[in-house]
Amino acid sequence: MRIKTKLIGGISALTLAGGMLAVAGAPAGAVVTQIGSCQNLLALGTAKSSTINPATTKPYGIADVDNIDGTIGAKGVDPNLKAGTNLGACSFPSNATQGVPNSGKPVGVWTSGSHSLTKWSTKLFSREFDCDTTDTTDTTEWSPSGALSMTFADTNLVNGLPKNVALSAQITVDGFTDPDNDPGTPSDVVEFHGIVYKGAALGSDVTGETEFDPTVKDTSQTTATPYFGYQFDIGAALGCTTPTKGDANIVTFNNGSVGGQSQLLGIPVAGIKFFKGTA
Repeated sequence: MRIKTKLIGGISALTLAGGMLAVAGAPAGAVVTQIGSCQNLLALGTAKSSTINPATTKPYGIADVDNIDGTIGAKGVDPNLKAGTNLGACSFPSNATQGVPNSGKPVGVWTSGSHSLTKWSTKLFSREFDCDTTDTTDTTEWSPSGALSMTFADTNLVNGLPKNVALSAQITVDGFTDPDNDPGTPSDVVEFHGIVYKGAALGSDVTGETEFDPTVKDTSQTTATPYFGYQFDIGAALGCTTPTKGDANIVTFNNGSVGGQSQLLGIPVAGIKFFKGTA
């Protein structure tokens, strides 16, 4: 399953050297127009299975154990300041000319420009997935899918009352990027696609890329990289490459990007993009 192989290969290559969100393209001949984008957003994520790890008596995260489910969630944070409120922004420069709907009632046209985020998050689920790179014949695994939610600082009228503009999209993870067209080289950037099903930009297609960098809590870590109170957890990812079951468990991770690239391996990250088709 490509969603796991590229990450573990990337972590392994980084260690030996010393050192898991444009994917689903439009059908041929279709005319699509990009209407918006979000770049350099950062989120802290957690992974949790309903299956208990007997060794710890706590739920598994993303592990190398067969036949376990998983819920993966992430919440946006200020990339530069712990507990800060600057979560970033999304640019929709031509809403007026493209007729992009807002989330008001009745529905109007969303104003053009940069829209600051007050909160954003993802919540995904898979009935079965793991990180065991040696398990290449398991065809019952399923890509994580779920919701991408965004709330913006600007408001529109909902039944006569001001309410923050918001949108929700249904997304599915496609796997890790391969920017150099070589499956053997590392990547810590995940691709996803979906569609906005509620709120602003309703009906627009979504494509995206996000870093997936495993972390572990560390209160002594006081800088923004990977984030305040966290360190990269290379050991958890390396356990996915061993024949021993149960020695890999990714519980926390970073999503998003910083400076247009992933924090751990420096792979380019395209961010999130929104497209409209021809009516």
